[in-house]
Amino acid sequence: MPNIGLGTFRLKGQALRQAVKEAMRIGYRHIDTAAIYQNEKDIGLALQNLYNEPSSRVSRSDLWITSKLSPYDMKNPRAALLKTVASLQTDYLDLYLIHWPGVARKPASHSDNKRLRIEAWNVLNEAKREGLVRHIGISNFTPQHLQELIDETKYGIQGAFVQMEIHPWYWRDASEIQSRFAEQNLTMVGYALLAEGKLLGDDCPHVLDEIGQRLGITRVQVVLAWALTRKWAVLARSVDENHLRQNLAACTSVGVLTSQDCAASDAISSPGEENKLCWDPRKVI
Repeated sequence: MPNIGLGTFRLKGQALRQAVKEAMRIGYRHIDTAAIYQNEKDIGLALQNLYNEPSSRVSRSDLWITSKLSPYDMKNPRAALLKTVASLQTDYLDLYLIHWPGVARKPASHSDNKRLRIEAWNVLNEAKREGLVRHIGISNFTPQHLQELIDETKYGIQGAFVQMEIHPWYWRDASEIQSRFAEQNLTMVGYALLAEGKLLGDDCPHVLDEIGQRLGITRVQVVLAWALTRKWAVLARSVDENHLRQNLAACTSVGVLTSQDCAASDAISSPGEENKLCWDPRKVI
C-alpha cells in the first residue's frame, strides 16, 4: 500500500473528480473512500475516465483502492461490499474496512454492536478468500475491539489494516495498538492528520514551524513525515494541486526528521490529556 493516500471524506461531484484526476497525474496511487461518504460512484467515474485517456499510463493494477463498510450496512456486509465494488467500477478492492465498531441507530451499549462486528469480520475474511478484496481491516476500533477479533473469531487479525484518527494532539492510542499487537503484523493508517484544522490555525504550536523552517518544509509536511517516521501510513485530503504535491512530497522528509523533532511533535499532547477530535469509539461496547 502506498504510504500516502488521497482522502476523499466530504468530497463529491466535480470537485472530487478533479481532485482524483490531479492526484493521479502527479503520482498518487492510493485512494481512500467509504460507502458512508456517498462518493464511490464519482470516484468510479473519475477512474474510468482516467483509464480511458489516450495519454494516461495508469491502469487498475497500478492503484490501491480502499473503501469501508458503513455502520448502516452491518447486517448485510456482503451485499454492501458488492455494491461498493460495482459503484467503483472495479472487480475487487485492495482494502475493505469495517468503518465503525458499532451499528447505526443502536446505543453504544447495545449487544448488537459486538455480535454484528464479529459477524462482519467473518464475512470480510470470506470475501478475502474469494478474491473480492485483497486485504481487510478495521477503522476506529479500540484495542479491546481488536482483542475480541482475536479471541472470538477463527480468523484473528494477523496482517490486518487499522485505520484511525492520528495527529500530534491524539496519537497514543495508535501507538498502544502498534506495540500491543506487534506480533499481529498490523498496518496502521492515520486520518485527520490536520487535526480538523488545528494544524492550520494561528495557535498551532510554534515547534512545528521551527522544525519546518529548519528543514525547508511546511508544518503539514512535518506532521505527515512525523507519522510516516512512526511507520504509520497517512491519508491527506485536498482539492488544491499545490497542497496535493506538498502532501505527496512529505515522503522525502522521512529520515530527515531527527529523534528530537519527533519527540517535540509527540510532546504537543501529553498522556491523559490528548484531544480526540473525531467520533470516539471508546464508548462502543
